[in-house]
Amino acid sequence: MGIYAGRTEQPKLNKQIMTYEEMAARAREQEKNQAAKPKVQEIVKDKVTFSEEGLKSAKEMREYLNENNLNFNRLHMVDFEELDKQLRTKNMDYSNNFLTEMQEVINEERKAWGSEAGEHSFDNSMALTTKAYQVVHDRIVDEFAREDRDTTYVIDEVTGERREETVEDRLAELGMAYDRHTTFVAASKKAMAQIKEAFGGVKSPEKPEDVEKKTKEAYMEAVSEKNLERARQKVSSFMGYRPELSLGTYWEQILAKIW
Repeated sequence: MGIYAGRTEQPKLNKQIMTYEEMAARAREQEKNQAAKPKVQEIVKDKVTFSEEGLKSAKEMREYLNENNLNFNRLHMVDFEELDKQLRTKNMDYSNNFLTEMQEVINEERKAWGSEAGEHSFDNSMALTTKAYQVVHDRIVDEFAREDRDTTYVIDEVTGERREETVEDRLAELGMAYDRHTTFVAASKKAMAQIKEAFGGVKSPEKPEDVEKKTKEAYMEAVSEKNLERARQKVSSFMGYRPELSLGTYWEQILAKIW
């Protein structure tokens, strides 16, 4: 910018450089011409075609790549599928999870039934344990019955191969958890019988080993299908969950005293 003849103006040092006014005028002219043009949507069609011989050659090439494991797109898909299966393969000890879940159910039952379920006794222990097992058992069955359930996998103990997990697999894990828990309880009742005899002077009418055996038998019979069905029924008293056992009055009295 400079001062020429007493006024400010843009020096035209290069005639090819347009002034602002010239550029604005050209832009307005272009907009006017563009608006006057009809709006026509152009459709471009792909005119490329393949001969029958070309299609056949492409098919043969795909088959060749697949048969010789050279189709890398397909191999990547297989890898992704295998990774997905690995992520959904059981790699935890469900036994501990089920023990925790059963204890949560027991706590809920005690809260719901109050003093009826709070007393520490043989009868209450049988009713609480049976009900807890039945609730967790039915949750597993319901999960595997859902159509929207994601498929899970396990490593087969016999073949060592990955296979789809079944409801039987999961129930077997629950069975292991229950067996672990009841084995501990039975052993504790054996020890209790020994302690009462050694320090309390109360001799058990049966050997502590037999007390342990009968306790274990009682817990296993408590989760028979007959008793699980009984636990599913609506009851008016907590003792309605008490399983029917074939121990007999004699052994039930012995176990009740030890509890």
